[in-house]
Amino acid sequence: MAPRDMEYLLPQLLSFPPHPPPPLPLSDQVYDKEIRTLRLVLNEIPANALTGGVPNGGDLLDILDPSINTLPYLYVLLAHIHAGRQKIMIGGSFWLKTLNFLERFDPIQVRYVGVEFRRVILFIRDTALASNTYFLYGAMVYMALREWTRAILFLEIVLTAPTKSNASQIQVEAYKKWILASLLARGEVPGSLPKTTSPQVAKNVRALGRPYEALGEIFKEGLAKEQDVRRLNAEIHTGHQRWMEDHNLTLVLQVPDAYRQFSIVTLELTYAALPLLIVTQRTSPDSKDHAETAQYVAMMISNGQLNATLDRTSQDPQSWILRFAMSSSAGPHARSEQEQYEELVRQASRTAKLADHVRETDRKLSLSREYINWMKQAKSEANAPQGEDSSTATAYPFDEEDIMGDG
Repeated sequence: MAPRDMEYLLPQLLSFPPHPPPPLPLSDQVYDKEIRTLRLVLNEIPANALTGGVPNGGDLLDILDPSINTLPYLYVLLAHIHAGRQKIMIGGSFWLKTLNFLERFDPIQVRYVGVEFRRVILFIRDTALASNTYFLYGAMVYMALREWTRAILFLEIVLTAPTKSNASQIQVEAYKKWILASLLARGEVPGSLPKTTSPQVAKNVRALGRPYEALGEIFKEGLAKEQDVRRLNAEIHTGHQRWMEDHNLTLVLQVPDAYRQFSIVTLELTYAALPLLIVTQRTSPDSKDHAETAQYVAMMISNGQLNATLDRTSQDPQSWILRFAMSSSAGPHARSEQEQYEELVRQASRTAKLADHVRETDRKLSLSREYINWMKQAKSEANAPQGEDSSTATAYPFDEEDIMGDG
């Protein structure tokens, strides 16, 4: 847009409401007349004029304040959506500006543009649904690569995504995979879903994910009681058809090996050293194959999963001793204090970045709850009995069909 055109357009967009506010508030009649006039003006402005750039870079969304200039901001959003919907990505600049509008819009002004407001809500909903598919498949890719932290994060983004009411099928799938990924990565399922998961979604996914929760409970109880893998294997065998129908059989079949690994790791919490004979009896699929257990433990040590040593006292593996390192500065994976410090710094940095990402996701995905609460309040006001004085109804027109309708 040419600077001269923008000089003409901006005063129109900023004409209402007056800012700073006048000493005396506008009467209901004046407010109603001026905001209706502004809406007529906005309806006449070509969409390409609203999506053009402004002097010194940026666009109108960088100039308008959604809490003050709610109507112009809304119309500019819709112009961008109409012009380039396919190019709009979650987490991008326009997406964040849209969420900023939904967090800060003036609820009085927005009642004059119920249909337009609903279009933005539908855009957010449809984009979020497409996003859920992206994050679910992304999580599946990361699980195939055994990058569990990223996989779990992607699944939690799906679980905390906005929903109209009940959990979507994609969220149910994400929950089942979230349980399995947590078992494989951490040896446990978190005690609760991410805090921004809506209560209705949590209720739905848990009801439909009971078999997976049962698997997690058997895993947890078995580790706590130092049980062998037989009960877990029985549960996996019983649900074989279910895991296969859910396309989760490959993940489920990895659970016994994860159980074995965490069973060996947790022995360190109780023992400083242990005969390999005992390790075999408690953790091996074959309680008499001590040579296989020795190979398995050696593999874990080699992979850095276990900071321990095997004392080979004879040619017979059952007489060998598994000795756990007493601290991180001892054993085959011993690290100096400086190395430990550097690793802590790296972990802190990774955690901070992940926390920032999750906070931003929480902020973005908390919108639906706030929106639903506002809609409930608006609907109650719309259904409330009208008094003799109709000035309030004139100043705050609200057509339930505009915002709440399905058409």
